[in-house]
Amino acid sequence: MENNRKIVHVIVFVSLLFFSIIAYLTYFQIFKSAEMAVNPYNKRQLAREEKTIRGSIFDRSGTVLAETQINESGQENRVYPFNRLYSHLIGYSSKQYGKAGIESYYNGRLLALGEENILSRIQQMITEDKIKGHDLLLTIDHPLQKKSSELMEGKTGAIVALNPKTGEVLAMVSKPDYNPNNLLENWDSLLADPKSPLLNRSISGLYPPGSIYKTVIAAGVLKDGGIDTNYDCTGAITIDGYVLTDAGKRAHGHLDLRDSMIVSCNTNFARMGVALGSDKVTEISKDFFLGKKNGSDMPIAESRYPYTKMSPTDVAAVSIGQGKLLVTPMHMAVVAATFANDGTMMEPYIVEEVRSADGRVVASGRSQGTQIVSAEIAKEVADMMVAVVSQGTGTNARLSGVKVAGKTGTAENETGENHSWFIGFAPADDPQIAVAVILESEGRSGGAAAAPIAREVIRQGLKGGK
Repeated sequence: MENNRKIVHVIVFVSLLFFSIIAYLTYFQIFKSAEMAVNPYNKRQLAREEKTIRGSIFDRSGTVLAETQINESGQENRVYPFNRLYSHLIGYSSKQYGKAGIESYYNGRLLALGEENILSRIQQMITEDKIKGHDLLLTIDHPLQKKSSELMEGKTGAIVALNPKTGEVLAMVSKPDYNPNNLLENWDSLLADPKSPLLNRSISGLYPPGSIYKTVIAAGVLKDGGIDTNYDCTGAITIDGYVLTDAGKRAHGHLDLRDSMIVSCNTNFARMGVALGSDKVTEISKDFFLGKKNGSDMPIAESRYPYTKMSPTDVAAVSIGQGKLLVTPMHMAVVAATFANDGTMMEPYIVEEVRSADGRVVASGRSQGTQIVSAEIAKEVADMMVAVVSQGTGTNARLSGVKVAGKTGTAENETGENHSWFIGFAPADDPQIAVAVILESEGRSGGAAAAPIAREVIRQGLKGGK
């Protein structure tokens, strides 16, 4: 009897194992198979690449940005006609070094994985003709990308430009860059370069935001509605025993919230942040997706907000964009776009259409919007940002005949040389473009260094690709 009971236990145990395997395989097949099929680490893709002519990549107007060329001997070469211009955005596809950029995270589409019908597969097996991958039509404005790259020549940092109403990425530049056509010859030197030219700073670089973060805190103050924003600035304030100063210890005199934004008063924003308190500063930061993943068709690094409960000095530091706060340029471009778009944050995306070899649209880019703050609060902050450019720290971003909204930032960091920031949008009454510019360890204020670059990006962007 005892032996029979043991046998039953073994049978039950083995049956449970068997059904667990069946359940896992079923789950994997239903929910994970598509993801695994396009994963660039899937070795089956290597075999598939040998049978596929990789799809081409175009800008929004049809300019070829990447293509596969076949020489007289039948050898295929991946070619990037604009050399360094799209090195971070498009990346590279290399047998030796793998893939990066769009070449990596749209690899499955470029190989038409899972998209061809059974007839095309049979035809390929019979004729041994290669499968033709899908083409990508990007949201990128080539003239704007070119201008943005020229403006960043010789600098370290990034520029991001978006359509605030749709989330389309119009330009994305990271410097220093590299030439993907010469990857084989330059790989070792690229890896050894201390300036990290392979790093896409636009979506992977993490920086303290400095005073551009005051836009978020201003939204929090307006949302709360109970903070006294009137303040007599003496150039310094003591918070929990720590003395915090304004730039150059300048005393601004009597200020309200709008005035504080115009002159970028550190001490009043620190005071207002402490008055809001740790929980509400964290709440508005989380509302703007700090420390959270926002949706996108690009792998954007998560901006860091490593706080739960904060001391008053922590709150003061966060309220002026310092402390342990770290953001990507893409994220701050999205923040600017949110104020431009009546408080709705659109997910940034870079691929407008995926097209089969016969021209059929097999997928379209799309963006979901999230209401971050009310339209009324967004308009109030936007009006402050207009004043920053018209009469405050951002006057170097002014454009004749165009109302520009913006915010400057000068962020302290471990190098000892400040980062220079500018975020903004234009025209303020009907925004068509939102931008973020960061100059890494520039050593000058955002108003002096980043704002003039943002102005020229906006000027080019408003030409509409002309």
